[in-house]
Amino acid sequence: MQEATPSHLSRTIRANSLYQRADEHWRQGRVRSAFRLFLAAAEAGSDAASEIVGQFYDCGDGVKVDQDAALHWYRKAYRRGSDSAANNIGCIWRDRGEFQRARLWFRRAVKLGDGDANLNIAKVYIRGSSGAKRAVYYLRETLKSRNVTQGSKEEARRLLKQLKSRNP
Repeated sequence: MQEATPSHLSRTIRANSLYQRADEHWRQGRVRSAFRLFLAAAEAGSDAASEIVGQFYDCGDGVKVDQDAALHWYRKAYRRGSDSAANNIGCIWRDRGEFQRARLWFRRAVKLGDGDANLNIAKVYIRGSSGAKRAVYYLRETLKSRNVTQGSKEEARRLLKQLKSRNP
């Protein structure tokens, strides 16, 4: 384990302070200034801010949409252990039609504990011509997962019904 040096501690305090200020600006609806502060916090080493900066770029909140920049910041967050950042990377690749890459990132998200990523894997298989059987597996995994949203569970149930009605 790395020992905390005074400069590392100072950097962490600065990153946390920037993050808190950014969060306050965001809650006040000051999106552009929130983005700038989150970016500064991410550059100062805030793990949480890295993922949020990725979301800003991904969604175009207070900044022009830039998926390459989003991927950069999501990867930083992923390297620091963020399961949702891995899932978001998978969504970008899926939306670009890079389904194999998308599945790879969704699987990484699942390994880190993001149960919702199972649903995303299933949806990629459903898009394919021969992936119904694999999709069913991942839809069932979605339903078994503890770390999954209620919305994902409902969608998994709906998709399972649709697949069963197509292939009785």
